[in-house]
Formats: sequence, C-alpha cells, structure tokens
Amino acid sequence: KKLNKKEKLIALLSAIAFTAIPDAVKARGHKLPDNLKLPIVVTDDIENVSKAKDLKKFLELLGLKEELERCEERKIRAGKGKMRGRRYKRRVGPLIVCMNDKGIKKAASSIPGVEFTKLNELSVLHLAPGAKPARLVIWSKSALLSLDSKLEKILA
Repeated sequence: KKLNKKEKLIALLSAIAFTAIPDAVKARGHKLPDNLKLPIVVTDDIENVSKAKDLKKFLELLGLKEELERCEERKIRAGKGKMRGRRYKRRVGPLIVCMNDKGIKKAASSIPGVEFTKLNELSVLHLAPGAKPARLVIWSKSALLSLDSKLEKILA
C-alpha cells in the first residue's frame, strides 16, 4: 500500500522509540527479566552466529529464556482460516537488527518467534507486527550507531 513519506517516517520513528520503553514492551506481552535494560545492544559478533543452538544459548544468557518458551507455544486458530492453510498461530518474539548477515538469518529463522533483519530493510512491519508497537528488539552495536545516518538520509 502506498503511504505518505512523512507519515511513514513518523511511524518508523515512533516504532523505534517504543522499543526502548520497558513498560510498553512488557504490556505487549514480552517476558523480560527485571534487571534487563532496554534497548538491548550487543557486539557485532552476533552477526557471525550461524547455528540456532548457539543463538538460543546466547539469548538465554541475556535472560530471555521465558520469552523463548512463550514463543514456542502454538494455538489453533479460530474460524475458517484453519481450513485455508493457516491452522496454527504463534507468538512474535524478539527481533534481531544487524548491519550484515553472516549466517545469523538462518540461525534466527530456526528458532520459533525470533526474526532477523538488516538495518537497511528495517520497517514498521518488523517493529510493530499486528499494528502493536513496542516489540522486543536486540540491536547490534554498529546497527544502532548507523541508525542516525540512515534517518538523516531519509530526512534530507
């Protein structure tokens, strides 16, 4: 769907801002430990993780074990969607935003609920799935630092 540029930019900025508010992220349904500070910023070494086992272990070390368990559940959809190939519904988990993909995309796609996106491809649909803002986002250091330059290009 076509959208006004300024409207799209404001939506993107709002969605990014919501990812740093712990109460909003918890209200959306994500399970966070009390000692975790948002936004979650990790080193660029996360881009090199290519096995789902290693990524899952890393996320558990961050304290997101409850969140991963929450995303593993799948429920049967109500209504006729069951007959049309959409039988199960699954919860949305953490989003990992990096500058480059060196194998992490494949690892993230193997874990239920976890998604990966490059900063260039980041959109409101990633940050606010189902039109509900405040998704749990894990930023790589380089992606967070170059976020300013990306937004400056859009604003200019």
